[in-house]
Amino acid sequence: MFLSFIGSGSALNTALGNNSAYIKKGESLLLIDCGSTTFSQIQQLGLLDDIKNIYVLITHRHPDHISSLGDLVFYVRYILQANISVLTPDSENITVLLKLMGVQEDLYSAIKLTGSYSLDNPDFKIGITAVAVEHVEEMDCYGYIIQYGDKNIYYSGDAKTVPDRILDAFKRQELAYLFQDACSYDYPNNPHMYFEDLCALIHSEDRYRVFCMHYDENFDKTLALQRGFKLVENFGG
Repeated sequence: MFLSFIGSGSALNTALGNNSAYIKKGESLLLIDCGSTTFSQIQQLGLLDDIKNIYVLITHRHPDHISSLGDLVFYVRYILQANISVLTPDSENITVLLKLMGVQEDLYSAIKLTGSYSLDNPDFKIGITAVAVEHVEEMDCYGYIIQYGDKNIYYSGDAKTVPDRILDAFKRQELAYLFQDACSYDYPNNPHMYFEDLCALIHSEDRYRVFCMHYDENFDKTLALQRGFKLVENFGG
């Protein structure tokens, strides 16, 4: 599996670190989200050693997905003297947030994702397609189809369900794996996907290709495994 995880916890389950994943090869690093705990975790894991190009793919603006992005930008530019790009369809709002933190636009490259985007450098070639997802009404939120090598995967970010186009592509084997936000709570207007709803959506024979992530403190990992799902490799868990 080309995707590795730094953290796998929900916003309040900080023992597992904020949910974040990455692809690292040569002098390049693609990071998915940069929440409150992520910059510290990156340093502890030594993920920035010998890195010259950092790409940060942002799913949405909740603190557990973006809060330490400013710290990362400062560190990359002032300490590593490397290049950092921030990729998201929501680039205008991300730029405003970073500016309010005192992070000037000349310190990073803001890349607005529209349609499919090819991240192409000497270390890796990665295809990225943004997928609008349902999470909260206050902001636009996105999952991503990521193509790397001969595999296509879907990474949900925070989402209350799996979009129909993603589910159809998964059933047709066009997506090798789903990485899906799943939670133990069931209540009206839940912004996250209730685990039992995920069970109803994914047939038992396909669950080995679905990785649950973004665990709340009551999420039953043993039950998820018993139901046939996979768990992401996580920091501290």
